[in-house]
Amino acid sequence: MEGVGATAKKAHNLSKPMLIYAFTVVTVVLALAFMLYSLPAPFLPLYHADRNVSSVWDGVILGVVPVGFLISCAPTAQLMENFNYKPLLMTGSGTLGIIFIINSFFNRITNNTLYIVLSGIFRVVAGIAIGLVSVPSFGVLTKMIPTRVAFVTALAEAALNGAQAFGPFMGSLLYDAGGYSLAFWGPGIIIACCVLLEFTIPRVNTLPDQTDTNDSMKVYKDPWIMMAAWHCAACQILLYFHLPTLAPFVERALGETVVWTGLALLVNTSTIIISAPPLGWLIDRFNPYFFVMFSAVILPFLYMFIGPIPLFHVATSKMQVMLVLALLGFFVPMGCTPILLIMFEVYKLRNGGEMSISASNTIVSVYCSCFPLGACIGSFAAGILSLYIPFEESTGGLGFIFIAQSIFSFIYCWKIRDMKKDKTIEERKPLLG
Repeated sequence: MEGVGATAKKAHNLSKPMLIYAFTVVTVVLALAFMLYSLPAPFLPLYHADRNVSSVWDGVILGVVPVGFLISCAPTAQLMENFNYKPLLMTGSGTLGIIFIINSFFNRITNNTLYIVLSGIFRVVAGIAIGLVSVPSFGVLTKMIPTRVAFVTALAEAALNGAQAFGPFMGSLLYDAGGYSLAFWGPGIIIACCVLLEFTIPRVNTLPDQTDTNDSMKVYKDPWIMMAAWHCAACQILLYFHLPTLAPFVERALGETVVWTGLALLVNTSTIIISAPPLGWLIDRFNPYFFVMFSAVILPFLYMFIGPIPLFHVATSKMQVMLVLALLGFFVPMGCTPILLIMFEVYKLRNGGEMSISASNTIVSVYCSCFPLGACIGSFAAGILSLYIPFEESTGGLGFIFIAQSIFSFIYCWKIRDMKKDKTIEERKPLLG
């Protein structure tokens, strides 16, 4: 097995202009895929109400996309053992575009049962396509700039989280302008056309050596890596839980339309985009565990105020909802961005300070699976709980539950600190170079 330093040196030989071009194309495609991920969130509950579809199906139809994404992550990592990133990226974006274009005709289906079944199936396939975009994207981005993993991760997360939060705003505008059909076929054509752009980007080696192909099992069997991944997923639950039910809450409590809901989520987008790059820069240079612990302290109490929970006797206002969403856009990425760096470091701590391309690809796939896992749990839970618990109480209760996750995060980071005392690894040295 080769050390990661050797792997990094031969990751690519691109000139700076070609590196910037490839990095830009991959990041833009990743962002577009995640925009389509969340685009139906604000208008789908309203569309379902018009055609007498139960609100339970709001969470299900929105939630099955991350199920498909989650299903595809591990197989995509295995595909990367034999295929370079370009064909996988092109297949994923092309499939996603076709699925959205076909989905635009579903408003012509008059039978609600058939509509629900087909929507669920096609949304699962869309999730699988997003996984085919996401895993190769993160895999190649960390190999393009291997000495700045957290910074690259932060830029990618800024793009995908920003686009993901911008998606509801775009969806609400398209739905308001042209109804259900336009909200699907318009973005679908854009992502499908990206295949032509992806064809022009240069090749970067994402194929492992044959001697390294068994290293993926070391990742899956390591509980320390999986515990870090779970924290990332838990943070994503907070980012997704309110999405299926925010628009009805805004209409009921604030008397505002779906466009205002999209605008509120756009504020969340802006915070992510502005804060993620400097946050990644700081994480690369300082202790990533501090950022995980700091966000773990803030997030549970912050989420109690998105409603806010009646226990605090705080009146609901537009400013309060906007402010909480803006702060979530800062503290959720703070809890997620360091995780890939931590997973790389933990693997090296437990495997003699070395990491092969195969292990790196597998860790990236596990990291990518954290997003759909959190989204799946958050969306499904929100849809079901909306039948029994008001928005204010469900979000506030989730904040209380997250306190246990915060305690778990502190214990985990402390144990890693003890583990590092016995290992010779420089804490601030770039992990992949």
